[in-house]
Amino acid sequence: MRTLYISHNGMTEPLGQAQVLPYLVGLSRRGVGVEIVSFERAGTTTDAIEEVRSRLDREGIRWQPMVRSPSHSLGRKVWETSAAVLRGLAAALLRRPDIVHARSYLPGAAADVIAKLSPGARLLFDVRGMLADEAADGGSWPRGGVRFRLVKQYESYLFGHTAGMVVLTEALRTILRRDALVPAATPIEVIPCCVDEERFRVDPEARARMRAELGLGDRTVVVYSGTLGSWYKAKEMARFVGLLREQRPDAALLVLTHADSSELVEAARAVGLRDADIFVRKVAPREMPSALAAGDLGLSFIQPCFSKIGSSPTKVAEYLAAGLSVVVNEQVGDQAELLADPDACVVLPSFDADALARGAAQAAKLLERPQELRAAAASRVARARFSLAELGVPRYLALYETLCAARATSHRTHGATS
Repeated sequence: MRTLYISHNGMTEPLGQAQVLPYLVGLSRRGVGVEIVSFERAGTTTDAIEEVRSRLDREGIRWQPMVRSPSHSLGRKVWETSAAVLRGLAAALLRRPDIVHARSYLPGAAADVIAKLSPGARLLFDVRGMLADEAADGGSWPRGGVRFRLVKQYESYLFGHTAGMVVLTEALRTILRRDALVPAATPIEVIPCCVDEERFRVDPEARARMRAELGLGDRTVVVYSGTLGSWYKAKEMARFVGLLREQRPDAALLVLTHADSSELVEAARAVGLRDADIFVRKVAPREMPSALAAGDLGLSFIQPCFSKIGSSPTKVAEYLAAGLSVVVNEQVGDQAELLADPDACVVLPSFDADALARGAAQAAKLLERPQELRAAAASRVARARFSLAELGVPRYLALYETLCAARATSHRTHGATS
């Protein structure tokens, strides 16, 4: 099998490093021929490009990086989509992929054209999130506005014309089937954001090293990793840490990010944490596994809304694989069902004062267990629910095989009819 993978997210970026390349490397190692067309952030260094290219060359993966403009104007996105069509179509006509795999909506528009013009190719739409609904829920687009309506119209077209679909949550697949938004014959696979257990794992040596480097000693360390923004509830996470400190006065907050962390830091100060209790470290993707090892408890509080039904936060799987217990909230994807293990997870029903207080008490009780037992429980949940090798790559491979088998059946049927 051969796949042409189109992504508007760059392979040099944290998201590409965590949630694209590991899957494609896994597929390549299982015999799939992989070619990538991606848009790298404007200003990406030559060294960063060459580092990724070298890695992909070793895996036998072709890669065509393009430049993504920082502009969000409709005209710029149309231009980038057109450029992806030209670049991808040239590759497709030369190497004849079986699957044209699109990560999200703009690549979906390009992949649709390429799949139609490339003999025998099948379109696979990897939804990731409901783009228009996310923009509306986040306050960027008004519901009913021109952009919202255009994207929803094109979403309906893609849902109706793709040969197969990937979503992040069972909750979203249920809605797509219930509301007949996707034809009944179209296969929909659920693949949550998985974790590469070759990189993220329980590592006592890294834990000791990072704690010594940061001066954490034996303190209880609550971690937040990744970017903040309209979805993540900085004030509520800070309030939770403040409540936890009432029961574990040694608790400290460790923020691991490559972006601005001031919102969470200021919120933590507002609930009484001193600067000596707050640690901020700028972390590159390759450094995240060892940095997470310093923690005891990982936080991921997200605003519940319609679009978050389809969300699977990458950080949660990474926390667990690195041995951290997690505290999350309901009404985000499948979290309440996936994280039902009380030995590793605390799931808040809401962010009101009582729920936060009960959650802090539950976390404090969990933290009374020896660190080795907590880490083993977290790792067990990661392996069962979010394993790249045992869940993510096999499900992609099975869907690829299903689409190729359907194409072969179609060809035989067409030949017999002719």
